[in-house]
Amino acid sequence: MFFFERAFRPFFLGGSLFTVAAMLVWWWNYPLSAPGNFSGIPPVYWHAHEMIYGYALATVSGFLLTAVMNWTGENSASGVPLALTFLCWATARSAYLLAMPLPLIAVADLVFSAALFLLFTLPIIRTRQWKQVGLASKFFLLLITNGLFYAGALGWLAEGITWGITAGLFLVLAINLTMMRRVIPFFTAMALKLPEQAQIKWLDFSAIGGFLALMIAVLIAPNHWITSLIAFPLALVHGIRAWRWYHPGIWQQLLLWPLHIAYGFMVVGIGLYGFVGLNLLNEALAEHALAAGGIGLLCSAMMARVSLGHTNRSVFNPPKMLWLVFVLLAATAISRVLLPLLFPAHYIFWMHLSQWGWALAFLLLLILYLPILARPDHG
Repeated sequence: MFFFERAFRPFFLGGSLFTVAAMLVWWWNYPLSAPGNFSGIPPVYWHAHEMIYGYALATVSGFLLTAVMNWTGENSASGVPLALTFLCWATARSAYLLAMPLPLIAVADLVFSAALFLLFTLPIIRTRQWKQVGLASKFFLLLITNGLFYAGALGWLAEGITWGITAGLFLVLAINLTMMRRVIPFFTAMALKLPEQAQIKWLDFSAIGGFLALMIAVLIAPNHWITSLIAFPLALVHGIRAWRWYHPGIWQQLLLWPLHIAYGFMVVGIGLYGFVGLNLLNEALAEHALAAGGIGLLCSAMMARVSLGHTNRSVFNPPKMLWLVFVLLAATAISRVLLPLLFPAHYIFWMHLSQWGWALAFLLLLILYLPILARPDHG
């Protein structure tokens, strides 16, 4: 069946549909939730886990399981293995909403994480494409961190839930930053007919190494001054890289400027962690600059582009209303991060506004791309 020939179809559609439903459920349960929801997981932890291991990882899976087949020429993430992997993902997501037993959810979700790692890694090993090992290792670590979350949720590990969520967020961000390093300068040069920029090795090394150091610092002591000592210069490093990649012509390309804005939100989020380390800011604001702004815009823009390219459509002729998706997501991130800083007395209102903005953005994205993803390739 064509729907499971490539991972982008089921995971892009499934991820978009799920994030609309999950955000509306989160709105309904915030700030108060009925007892017994989410299989015994506190609502705020369910929301964090499902945005990372549910929505974000679905989009990453759709992109990279498709990409690895192109890189290796193997047909690994296709057909029955892909369908079963997607089924495990969908089972875990829906089981939370149905308040099914947590051990069953844990099994389905960890089988999904393991299958994702294997479907990505085995073709790389067989074809000896060792330059992709870094991405493969991140998928393996996501399996471990998801396991930590469930160990905490089942009462086996005291800090398991927070470790699993925080480390999972940073690992997904690390994958996204790797994707950005590969696609933003390349897509910018291709779309604007510019020479591709030369890599600056020390800048890339500092960006990667510094982000790993920030993850460790946030896991151990987010409110310690050492987190600030890492975050502020790291934001400068990523800011320099974002400035180097920028060109005024991006605003004429609908599938280009959201990538740059997403990176901008990530730079801001890293910088905000500097203020978290000084105990001047709530960590949730830094997290959501990275997640709502960075991951939300990047994943939606990559879904929009990959869906067109892999169904034989022009990436220079996206659906006409797509711009509204990206504007809504940027406004949602501002509502979640900036407005609570400026007007903290209305925090719950800003939360609800951002929840609805996110849900409407992905509902529109789903409507625009359902005819593209649910049908065989164009032409």
